[in-house]
Amino acid sequence: MSTIRLLGSITFACCSAAFTTLLYNYFHQEETEVLFFYGTMPICNFHRNLASNTTTIQNNECFECKLNKIIGWLNKTKKTLDICMYMFSHELLANAVIAAHKRGVIVRIIVNEDNLQTTWKMGNMGILKRFNKGIHNENLMHHKFIIVDNKKVISGSQNWTKTSVRANWENSFITNNCELVNPFRNEFQRLWKVFN
Repeated sequence: MSTIRLLGSITFACCSAAFTTLLYNYFHQEETEVLFFYGTMPICNFHRNLASNTTTIQNNECFECKLNKIIGWLNKTKKTLDICMYMFSHELLANAVIAAHKRGVIVRIIVNEDNLQTTWKMGNMGILKRFNKGIHNENLMHHKFIIVDNKKVISGSQNWTKTSVRANWENSFITNNCELVNPFRNEFQRLWKVFN
C-alpha cells in the first residue's frame, strides 16, 4: 500500500511541476532585446523631421529610436525602479526616471559619485540615492544596470550619458528572464547596504 501512495505522490508532484511550468510559459512571455550603439550613428528620417513618401519605420541604426526603446521600458514602470549606474547625466533618461517618481514609482539610484547636476536634482526631488563614499571610494562602482519592477533588467556597457548614446560603441541588453534578473536584484540589494 505504501508503494502505491509513494507512486501516487511522485506522479502528483510531476504533474504539478509540469502544470506550473505550462502556466508560467503561457502567462509569461519572455522579452529579450539587444541594442548596439555604434558611435556617431545616423538618425532616421522621422527624427530628422524629414518627410517620407512611405510610412515611417523605426530605423534599426538610429540612436534616438534605440534610446526611445529604453525610455519606453522606463515609462512602463509601475512599482519600483532600481538604477545602478557609474555615470548618469542623460537628460531624456533622467526625465523618464523623474516622471516615474512623480507617478508614485519607488526609485532608488546608486552611482559612483554624486557630483552631477542630474543626480543632485533627483535627490532634491526625494528620489533615494546612494553613492560610493568613505572606505569604498578607492574602488569604482562601475556597474551599469537598471531593474524595472523587480522583473526586468537593462544592462550593458552603456553609462547614461549623451556621449554613450551618441558617440560611443556601446551595448544594452534588455530582458525579463527571471534567471537573469534575480542576480541583478541581489547585487543591487547588496550594494544598497554597502553604500549606506
